[in-house]
Parts: sequence; C-alpha cells; structure tokens
Amino acid sequence: MTNRSERGASFLLGPTDPADVVTPDDLGEEERMLVRSLVEFAEREIGPAMDKLVARDPETSRGLFKKAAELGIFMAEVPEEMGGLDLSVLAITAMCSPPADIGPMGQMLWGHQGIGMLPIVNFGTPEQIERYLGPCMEGDMLSAFALTEPGTGSDAMNIQARAELDDAGTHYVLNGSKQWITNAGWADLFVLFAKVGGEQFTAFLVERESPGLSVHEPEHLLGHDGSSVNALSLEDVRVPVENVLGEVGRGHKVAFCTLNMGRLKLAAGSATGAKIALGVAARYAAERVQFGVPIATFGLIKRKLADMAARAYAADSLSYRTAGLVYHKLESLDDGTPVSPERRLQALAEFSVECALAKVYSSEAYNTNADEAVQVFGGYGFSEEYPPAKMYRDSRISRIYEGTNEISRLYAQRTIFKKLAKGFGGGLAQGVKALADPHGLQRAAEGGGAGDGGADEERLAALKRLYFMLMGEALARLGPEGLNEPARQQFLASLADIAMEIFAAESVVLRVAKLGGEGSQEEGAIRRALATLVFHRSLERTRSEARTVLSELHRGEDLSRRLREMEESLPTPEGMVDVRNRVADWVVGKSGALPGGIA
Repeated sequence: MTNRSERGASFLLGPTDPADVVTPDDLGEEERMLVRSLVEFAEREIGPAMDKLVARDPETSRGLFKKAAELGIFMAEVPEEMGGLDLSVLAITAMCSPPADIGPMGQMLWGHQGIGMLPIVNFGTPEQIERYLGPCMEGDMLSAFALTEPGTGSDAMNIQARAELDDAGTHYVLNGSKQWITNAGWADLFVLFAKVGGEQFTAFLVERESPGLSVHEPEHLLGHDGSSVNALSLEDVRVPVENVLGEVGRGHKVAFCTLNMGRLKLAAGSATGAKIALGVAARYAAERVQFGVPIATFGLIKRKLADMAARAYAADSLSYRTAGLVYHKLESLDDGTPVSPERRLQALAEFSVECALAKVYSSEAYNTNADEAVQVFGGYGFSEEYPPAKMYRDSRISRIYEGTNEISRLYAQRTIFKKLAKGFGGGLAQGVKALADPHGLQRAAEGGGAGDGGADEERLAALKRLYFMLMGEALARLGPEGLNEPARQQFLASLADIAMEIFAAESVVLRVAKLGGEGSQEEGAIRRALATLVFHRSLERTRSEARTVLSELHRGEDLSRRLREMEESLPTPEGMVDVRNRVADWVVGKSGALPGGIA
C-alpha cells in the first residue's frame, strides 16, 4: 500500500508526523561542507572579481566558471554511471542556497548546472552524453536553455520556430528567433526548441558555431547586472538529426521535465535571499540612530523585522520540506540498481504541486523582504551605494523565472483538482470526509497558542476544512469546465493561495515540533513565536482569499451568513504585538540570524 506521505498534495488530507518532515536543521555534515565550500569560493574568488563580472569581462567570467567546475558543482546531479557525483536532492537544495553574494555568476552557474545540463542527463542518447555531458561537467562547455520567443512566454507550447527535415534526411533546418535566453552570450551549446513541420514540438542540441545562428547583444535588465541574457536568431541553421534531444514531437517532456526541480532550487535560493535581506535590515536597524535611539527599538520597525523573519523562516521550512518529499520518494526507488531518468522524473512530478507552491511562496517572501529592507533603510535604501537597492532589483525576477507565479498558482490548483478527480485519497468526497469533525471547528477556535501540539493540529485542520469546503462549493456551482475558463482564474488563484498558506504554516509548525526542546530555552521560545507569526499571517491570507471566493458564490443574506460561519470557525489571533516584539528583538540581537538552519 502507498503511504499517504508519498503522494503529492497529501498535506491537504490530514496531519503529518513531524518525524517524517525534512528541515534545514536535518542537513548532515556533507551538505554543510558543500555550502561552506561555496561560500568560501564566493568570498575568495567571486567577491574580489565582482566589478569585472558586472562588466561582463569574458576572461574573468569563463575563468571563474572553470574554477567552479573544479568544485564539482556541475557533476552534482549527474548519475555516477555518467561520471557524476549523483548527490541527493537535499544536497542539491543546500547547494542552491549558500548565504553569499555571487552576483552574475549565479545566473551562469545555476543556469548551466540546471536547465542547461539536466535535459542532456535525462534525455540524451549515449552519443550525445559522451559528446556534450563530459565537457559540460568539466567546465569546458557551457549550455543554455532556449525555449522562450518574442511572442511567447507562459504560452510556451505556441513557439513559432520551425524545423524542416532536409531532402537528404540528414539534417533539420531551423528558422526563427528566441528571447530572454540566460547565458546565451557565453553558451557553447543550446538546448533549443522548434516545431518540426510547424507542428511537432521538438528539442534540439544546437552548437554555437552553427552557421546561421546569431546571438544578439545582452539585454538591459532591471537587476542581475553583468548576467548574460540575450536574443537569438536562426536563419537556415542546419542541425544533424543525431542532435534531436529525446523524440520528435515529444519536446514538451524535455521542456517541462526540469521545471519541478528548477522550481525547488529557486525556492531554496529565494528563501536564502529572504534571509539575507532580513539580516541586512536587522543590522542596519541596530546601527541607525534617530531621535537618540536605534530605530530597532521602534514598534513599526520591529513589526517589519518580525514579519520579515516569519516569511524567511517559512520559506526555508517549506523549501526543505518539499526537498525531503522528493528525496524520500527517490530513496524508495533505490533497489540497488541505478534509478532511470524516467523514474526520477516521475518522482519529481509526483510533488509538482509542492514544488510550485514552494516557488511562489519563497519568491514572494524574497521580493517582499527586499522591499521591506529598502523601507528600513529609508532614503539610503533608494541609493545604489547600499545593499537593499540591488536586492530589490535582483529579487524581482524570481517571481517570473521557472513559470510565473500566476501560472504556478493555476498549475498547482488544477493539478490538485486532477488528483482528486482521479480518486486520490478516495476522491473529493473522501477528502472532505477525512477532514470532517463536527466538533473540530469549535475546538480550533478555542485552541491555545501555536506550538501547543494538538491545538496546532486543530487549527491547521480548520484551514484545511475551509479549503475543501470552498473547493467543493466552487466545483458544485461552476463545474470543472467553468473553473477552467480564463474568467474564473481568480477562483483558482484564491484556492491555490489558501493551499499554499496551509503548506507554509504546517511546514513551520512541523519543523518546530520536530526540533522540540533542542537548543536553548530562548531559541525554542523564538521558534514557537515564529510558528505563531507564520500561522496567523497564513490565517489572515486564508480569510481574505476565502472572502473573495464566497462573495462570488453567494449574495445577500446568504453571503452574510456564510461569512459569519467562516469567521466563527477560524481561530482568533491574540497577543501578536508581543510576539512580534520578541521575534524582532531576537533577530536584532543575533545580527539578523534565525534559529537553526544552515544560514
């Protein structure tokens, strides 16, 4: 029988044992050494060269790229039988979240290591792997992912680039253009997508020196100064038939197979960004004196710092929880023989909902914390001479990468619908029944503070019941077809936001419960205070999104009654000012550090 924890989106169906959850605090010495080596590399090699990197000096950029390869970064996700290190998902997650500023090298390294290489690892023929993968691992070749076009973004399947088989049957002739291609200015190889005969969506491996392939000047971007993001033009580019990656007409598998892992990596990196923004703001607040005292003593600054800490802690928690789900799924496949790429992709796809929600939550936490850091710095935050301005610019793209947050929300909720329709957890009716408890709503409303074990479970169950109730009503009133209409996207987004807030709040509660009495008494108290903050922030977001859904499904007195019933069923926050003050004082006293984790 399949364990519920091995199925995607199962966090919605009932409680989870804290012992089953992976947290940043669980990372072993191997993963921590990996993070330390990356931080040391950033401080020793990248920091001193930052001005040249921002200026896109080719010798400096490619030199550091080669040095990064010597650390084994590009071998990390490659199976041992292909010459790689085959590190675990947890190690990869840690690798993507070092607390260090690596500037434009971040785009270069992670773009190559992830979307540039993984399609070859997962779909390459033995000949393609031998020709391209080794040089990519060793830093002698840089690969880029070329999917987006000027007329397509989220509508990725609607690309216009064409590929026609020549009369000899030996080459495909490619024509078209690509836009926003990360690393295009440096790349030696492109994983490039075109439609064979204008219809069959297909991936190709296209070498930079191919006649007819032109790389345009770098785009002028809002952030990530020094990175290479360029447009491509293809004019009768001849690509050998042996360079089809995967199967003709099956390029969508190549395009989307790396998306889930990409979202997980982006979530981990964004969580780190949120923590760095918190640290910068907390240290400045402790130093900046106004009216004769540090601004860290002001109530509104404390509120900002506490909320920043809650966002960062939650982003960290749900990112590693998601990594743990994928990790355990992959471990369950290990029978002593190499796990095929197809089975690895299935394991990732199983938790695609969690990957999407983690990406949305963490990227928005990062962006919001960067914005709040600007505000804490005041006028100085608006100056490029201080860190928040760069953070603000750099953070913004995270909400667009790996599928916009809007698309990710829609994908997550539609996938949940599909899982329920296929009988996951016994179907929608059984899902609601599993959560039903005639006394649960009242117990949740009367429960104690976060961190109280059973009370936490009841409070989370109240949010889950509300989610299922809203989803059931929306389905009953509008039907699956109605909810999929473009005009109804707001329903899906509201439901996805509630699911996301449940996932975030539960991840923190479970992390705190798993740690129990570890660390000092003060550290334990701050963890519980963070859980309280995260839960009640999630509660308020849930309440707001639920009102949006109910106001469209009901009118007049019926709406008033339903809103009143909802309010009576939900917990009531108490003492939040005191909780925020305690968290803010801790963060300032620790120079911006959160309890536990790796950064």
